[in-house]
Amino acid sequence: MSRRMLGIAASALVAVSLLAGCAGSSNLTATELTAGTSPASSGSLEVGEGSDTYDFALGLLRESADEKNTLVSPLSVLSALAMAESGASGETLAQMEQATGMGADELADMLQAYGALAGDGPLRTANSVWLRDSDGLSVEDDFLVTCGERLGAQVFSAPFDDSTVADVNAWVSEKTDEMIPQMLSQISDSAQVLLVNALAFDGGWEDPFDSALVSPDTFTCEDGTEQDVTMMHSAEDSYLEGELATGFVKPYEDYDYAFVGLLPAEGVSVEELLASLDGDALEELLTPVAGAAAEIGLPKFTSSYEAELSDALRSLGMTDAFDATRADFSRMGTSEQGPLYVGSVLHKTFVDVNEEGTRAAAATTVSMDGAAAPGGPVEYHEVILDRPFVYLIVDLRCDLPVFIGTYMGTE
Repeated sequence: MSRRMLGIAASALVAVSLLAGCAGSSNLTATELTAGTSPASSGSLEVGEGSDTYDFALGLLRESADEKNTLVSPLSVLSALAMAESGASGETLAQMEQATGMGADELADMLQAYGALAGDGPLRTANSVWLRDSDGLSVEDDFLVTCGERLGAQVFSAPFDDSTVADVNAWVSEKTDEMIPQMLSQISDSAQVLLVNALAFDGGWEDPFDSALVSPDTFTCEDGTEQDVTMMHSAEDSYLEGELATGFVKPYEDYDYAFVGLLPAEGVSVEELLASLDGDALEELLTPVAGAAAEIGLPKFTSSYEAELSDALRSLGMTDAFDATRADFSRMGTSEQGPLYVGSVLHKTFVDVNEEGTRAAAATTVSMDGAAAPGGPVEYHEVILDRPFVYLIVDLRCDLPVFIGTYMGTE
């Protein structure tokens, strides 16, 4: 069972397409079948409940990162995988649950509750299911109901020709505020189902950078190459410190979301820092040091990223889903071309960090408690991101990483 997942995170996007064992295509008209309503919350999302996603976020970043800038949206990938899981069974489902770190129902409940929590804030997320308009494809009603009612997905029937490529790209572009104008260049003949997530984040800083504190600076890459950057300076209340890194938290408006910058210690590479962390260690590192604040330097930067995540997800233990002879997506449907399996997982992201705020394809929230005690002295620590660093956009209300990435320098 080949599913080629298409998930789009405002600047991030993940594509999953469900393919069949043999090649073949049918040419029919694209029509919207049903439209899922906004997902209603099935319960409250407690602070800290999203912390299970840190392991998944780190694993995804480690398996994707190289010497260039990398940015992935765990939220976008999880949203696309949640749709696929609703059609999976047996060992295929068990491996997917192990990779995401939670059961399929738990993940769907979390995403449903988070959709209600995000509300009308700076983060918008949307799902859609695209079905090949073919007599040879039979899709289970329960699968469509789960995607529509629990995950808020729109469902479309389409011919999977050039017109469908244009329609998917237009849908993604609209849902990502045009930050990702093109998701697909073509659709393979074997693709039967496309599962698409798109999300967009547009947040202004709670305290924008003062233009008087923005100045030219030098960024030193890991190979010693120096680059000219525009460095934005400010003082932030939350200072982070661990054995191999220091960092800061800079909140967006209303303190629901925050940007987190993590600077590896001198002599420690970004790869070594990521290798030293698991979910619990990262969560601990993101706890502000009491009585400490940070004088920060954050370079202005814009970055785009694109990756095919099949190998990364295989490395996380999700192997059967990509194997046409072993995948079990029987709860999703059947195709005359052969059993459905995951054919590819495409992910695209975009981020723009400047004096006023951040535009990106996902958002992250981290629960923040750690300012100095009232009336006590504040010790300032300097954290200037003038060499390669790790960064996150976190939803502070529920400790959920929306984006996680590395900045290695201008490309």
